[in-house]
Amino acid sequence: MTRLLHSRVARSLFTLFVLSALVPLAVIATLSLMQVRALLLQQGENRLAAQAKNYGMAVFERLLMATDIAYSAASTPGAAKGRDSMVNRTFKSLAVVRASGATTISGAPLGVALDETALTRVVSGQPALVVTTDGRIILAAPVGTGYAVGELRPEYVWGPADELPAMTDMCVLQDSDRKPLFCSSPEARDVLSVGVIQPNAVAIWKRGEEVMRTRGWWQFMRAALGAPDWAVLASQPEAYQLRSSVTFERTYALVVVLALLLVTWFTIRKSRQIVTPVTRLADHARRIAGNDFDSRVEVDQKDEFGELATAFNTMTQRVGQQFASLTVLSEIDRLILNTQDTTQVVRTVLHRMDGVVPADQVALMLIDQDNGDHGRTFYRPPQNTTSMSMDRAVLTPEDRHTLHADAQLHRVELAGSASSPAYLVPLRARGMAVAFVQTISWRGSICGALVLGFIDANAALTEEERRHTVEIADRVAVAVSSAWRDEKLYQQAHFDQLTGLPNRMLFEDRLEREIARAQRDGNQFALLFVDLDHFKNVNDSLGHSLGDEVLREAGRRIQHAVRESDTVSRLGGDEFTVLLTRLGNPQEAWLIAETIVSTLSQEFRPGNQHCFLSASVGISSFPADGATAEELLKSADTAMYRAKAGGRAQSVFFEEKMNREAVARMTLDRDLRAAIDRNELVLHYQPQINLRTGAIVSCEALIRWQHPVHGLVSPGRFIPLAEESGFIEQIGRWSVRQACAQMNEWRAQGVSLESIGVNVSPRQLRRRTLVDFLRASVQEARLPASCLEIEITEGMLMEQGGPVEEMLQEIAAAGHRIALDDFGTGFSSMARLKRLPVNTIKIDQAFVDGLHEGNDSEAIVTAIIAMSHALGKSVIAEGVETEEQEAILRRVGCDEVQGFLYAPALPAAEFASLVRSRSQMPLPA
Repeated sequence: MTRLLHSRVARSLFTLFVLSALVPLAVIATLSLMQVRALLLQQGENRLAAQAKNYGMAVFERLLMATDIAYSAASTPGAAKGRDSMVNRTFKSLAVVRASGATTISGAPLGVALDETALTRVVSGQPALVVTTDGRIILAAPVGTGYAVGELRPEYVWGPADELPAMTDMCVLQDSDRKPLFCSSPEARDVLSVGVIQPNAVAIWKRGEEVMRTRGWWQFMRAALGAPDWAVLASQPEAYQLRSSVTFERTYALVVVLALLLVTWFTIRKSRQIVTPVTRLADHARRIAGNDFDSRVEVDQKDEFGELATAFNTMTQRVGQQFASLTVLSEIDRLILNTQDTTQVVRTVLHRMDGVVPADQVALMLIDQDNGDHGRTFYRPPQNTTSMSMDRAVLTPEDRHTLHADAQLHRVELAGSASSPAYLVPLRARGMAVAFVQTISWRGSICGALVLGFIDANAALTEEERRHTVEIADRVAVAVSSAWRDEKLYQQAHFDQLTGLPNRMLFEDRLEREIARAQRDGNQFALLFVDLDHFKNVNDSLGHSLGDEVLREAGRRIQHAVRESDTVSRLGGDEFTVLLTRLGNPQEAWLIAETIVSTLSQEFRPGNQHCFLSASVGISSFPADGATAEELLKSADTAMYRAKAGGRAQSVFFEEKMNREAVARMTLDRDLRAAIDRNELVLHYQPQINLRTGAIVSCEALIRWQHPVHGLVSPGRFIPLAEESGFIEQIGRWSVRQACAQMNEWRAQGVSLESIGVNVSPRQLRRRTLVDFLRASVQEARLPASCLEIEITEGMLMEQGGPVEEMLQEIAAAGHRIALDDFGTGFSSMARLKRLPVNTIKIDQAFVDGLHEGNDSEAIVTAIIAMSHALGKSVIAEGVETEEQEAILRRVGCDEVQGFLYAPALPAAEFASLVRSRSQMPLPA
């Protein structure tokens, strides 16, 4: 120990190891704590924003449902009977007001009259919401020739208190005057003293000594209920959001202390193991410096120092004899033989060859290992002699024959020659008149050629230069053959010999890399563990040879079911794993897993036999189900066994919550497929008004789903699901038939419309049978083809391109009208629009919303209308909600409009009544 402390090397090692551990640990600790705190606060803010939005949307949906309940109670006698009826649970009091007077349906008389704005809105056929000065919420809904008006119960509007998020205060304000409508607790009102809270920003304030954070959501009320917007504020203590950091700090401090103790112990131990042999080697080196080649160094260690001592002793015997034989060529040999990278070998030869042979241009051609007809020619560009360029070359049979037959250094004339081998083109292009070619071969196989180019046609090589060239070519052959052998060994070590897929070793390496990348970038990824069900029966019945063919086919199917960026591997037997990178959410992994289960359930045809298999898939996600490769594999394996225990032929998440989400999604998809048979899907119709006459000339059919359990399901939720599952085609066909039947019924009732618009999905447009289906639908309803208008989006036209244009031509030829929806959002060109048989351009609501804000939107809308009219197409403006917008659209020459200013999408009977009432109105001035 005393000798160790007196050693400068030992003291330096000790200081270096301790500092190299202490400084990074301190920096990492500080940065980690800062990062964890920032991440927790950011996650807390996101949760607050989501909670405020969810609560605001829930309140808004209850208000909309209350309008339906009021309408139903007013239209259905006896609906308010019983204390537990929906009407009594929703309203404190409810009455129907008609021209003949008011009739109380439930509760005591209201005692509050609607103001003029709300009354005007209700008379025009739209629901209205009024908040009185004492905080009562009054809701009015049009009913026939009158309207239903009632006071909502606060517990209904604001919902049960036990459904609010934990440790979260909620306040709802009327945004126009910041009037508090509801606060979840007396302490929640403290946020009212903070001041104005900006949208998409977090407010940080104090409640006593406690720091609070608040996010808001502004619920748009004016369009649907005619009331000022409501601001929903969600507040949480900052300490609650940072509660996880306390445990992290304690654990990290303990880790730092343990790491320092471990480094100290390791440094002392390794210093002793290093200093002793180094001291002996240093003493022996001093003896060699004194020409003492007979001494020996004694090191008993069985490690690199022992090997170094043995090598040192061997060198001592030979150094005197070999020292004089070291030359420049031996230095080149050492550089070539010490690397397995052929590119480095090539670079070394190109940059040092001119020190051996004074050639004007040096090139090295290497034949591709996997394709002997192709080679790569490497050379130094004249303008930058420190770099290296490469050209691809195709070797003809004559070129390969010449290299094989004339393996010695031979001369090739380039100047005046009609043709030369492709690998000599770079030298010929640079003015070389003659080239000397030395074949590079190893054990009878041609690896390439070493080429020396000269501008002088009379150039020649000396015997010494020839010998050096041959020796260098031999060394390159050794390096290339070694690289080929290493590549083959790498393939054998990292890829499955049966399927060609990565094996467990390579898969785990890629998984480790993906974990590091995900930790650095904050990405999510998932791991699938795929096991073929009852595969043993295949081997037993068909034999192992055909069983291997089934495994190869299974591997190909799994590869086709995933993305190019994903990794598929075979662990062994009938077990496969899939690494799914860069996922937006874990549900994407479930969709891919279900695709794998589906494709593996299809028939296999090994040889002349056939068989059916299924697969069980376990899913684990990072970082929820494991932070290491071993943990993720174990979690996925466990989930796979759950899938087998649950009946096989399915995919299961390791985390039960994700299983529930996947099952919920699957249940919704299953219910959607039965919705048509159960008559749960209905069409509502939004009128399209002629601005010149004020009459309703057409309508757009919009689909709604009244689920028996979940109530009214938003189209934004089930339409994307139908698109993914392919059921959108059945929904689309049902919509067309239903719209045509309704149009026929209206015509029989005397309701006159020019056309009815139906939205068509991209899947439907890809079907060649679409035109025949449209023709059959209008014939079945006894309608002219022009009564059915097909609506497509501008984005769909951009994505699908030519095939959609051809289909639109066929639809137009069949006599149907075509409308281009959402115009202005997809950057379509007018030149392209001119070619399309589109009858109507529908201006997107985004441009109509801005008409009252300035001249930009008005200028855009004016330009769209002018260009559309120039192309002979009519124009409809969507989303018209104010009379100011209507006036501007009339002034700039818009043909038709639709929007909440006139009516939302209505059931068929209400729509027919609206058409009749509009037909009796006088023409607009």
